[in-house]
Amino acid sequence: MERSATVFVALTLLVAGSVVVVVVDACDGVPRMSAVEACKQASVGPAMSRTCAETLGTSADEQEATDFMVAAANAATESYKAGKEAVGKVLSNPLAPDGERLPCLVCANKYDDASMLVASTADDAKRCKLSADSLPNLVTAVSAVDECATKMFEESGNTTSVYATAITNRDWTVLVLRLATLVVPRQQLS
Repeated sequence: MERSATVFVALTLLVAGSVVVVVVDACDGVPRMSAVEACKQASVGPAMSRTCAETLGTSADEQEATDFMVAAANAATESYKAGKEAVGKVLSNPLAPDGERLPCLVCANKYDDASMLVASTADDAKRCKLSADSLPNLVTAVSAVDECATKMFEESGNTTSVYATAITNRDWTVLVLRLATLVVPRQQLS
């Protein structure tokens, strides 16, 4: 993917109460599509479709798929911060049961791992360097967040706010991965 320096695309969206502006140079060979089409191709079910629409919006205007992937990555890293805040509340509560505190220690580390991997991959995309070799980082990020959710479920069930946040964060991360597959040239995925 080469960068076409003459074209700049800005995507503005609302994430966690703040406006995030993503500006990415156009990358050669990356498809253009609407947010609706990107969500249709990236979503694997109703929950992810809602997450995608909330993240990218429902505009029919075409943009480069890289913009959508970067916007979702930014939203995911913000969601990891919210996850870490939820974990921090449990860890700072001396009355929290060990069954909830111990998995929170795992989650804190997993959110750090996922955040670093997703941010690094988004940087690759912004520089038009996203390739099939970048995708395993996103798979590892999905796995990290899923491990957090699994540990919470095993120890505390599915009724804790940390578990619910981890499931939401896993969906964000899968969305980033699926959008990244729209950016990577098809011949690299074969």
